[in-house]
Amino acid sequence: MSSSVKNIIIITSCLIVVAISATWIYWREFKMPQHDVALHQRVGEIMAEQTARVAGPKGKIVLIAIPIGGMPELKTQLEAFRSALKKLGSYELREYEMDTKDQDKYGVGSGLSGRRYVRTVNKNLDAAAVVSFVGAPSMKDEDIAELQKVPKFVAEARAVDNLPKLFKKELISVAVASRFNFPAPGPIQAKTPQERFEKRYQIVSAASVASLPKPE
Repeated sequence: MSSSVKNIIIITSCLIVVAISATWIYWREFKMPQHDVALHQRVGEIMAEQTARVAGPKGKIVLIAIPIGGMPELKTQLEAFRSALKKLGSYELREYEMDTKDQDKYGVGSGLSGRRYVRTVNKNLDAAAVVSFVGAPSMKDEDIAELQKVPKFVAEARAVDNLPKLFKKELISVAVASRFNFPAPGPIQAKTPQERFEKRYQIVSAASVASLPKPE
C-alpha cells in the first residue's frame, strides 16, 4: 500500500472520529433532554390522579401555570397531566397562565400569590377543582376573606412552609411537594418512574402534613 493511500485512510479515519464526536456532543448538549423525562411525566400523572380523586369523575378543572419557555420539566408535567386527566374522567379544562414578566419568583412548584389565587378562584366558582403547578400560595387573612368559595385545591409545591396553615384552614386538598421527609420509601437505587418520584417528591394530605419539618 502506497504512502499516499495510507495518508488518505488516516485522514478519512480522523474525519470520521471527529464527525462522530461532534454528533455525540451535539446530541448530548442540545438534543438530549436536560431533565428526567419519565420522572416529570410521573409528576404530571400523579397531579392528574390526585385531581380526579378530589374532583370526582367529571367537572371543570382550573389549571394554573406559567409559560413553559425555558422550563422543559414544566412542559413535560403539563403534557402528562392533560393526557392522564382525559383518561380519568370527563373534564372541562380551563387553563390560566400567570404573567411572569419581571417576576423571578415563578418556577415549577413556586410563585403563586394569594391574591392571584383568590382572583382565579372567584372567576371560576363552578370549578370542581383548582390545580396549581406554580406552588401553594401564602394566604393572608384578607385573602381568605375575599374567597367567595373554597374549592378543592391541588398544588405542586417546591417548598412546604405554606402547607400547614392551608391544611389547618382546609384551603387545600392535597399537595405534591418536594420531599423533606427521609428516608424515602422504596429501594436505595430507584429505577422506575414511581420509585424516582418517591425519592424526590411526597404526597402531602391533611393526615400527613404534621410530619413535615417546621419552618425556621
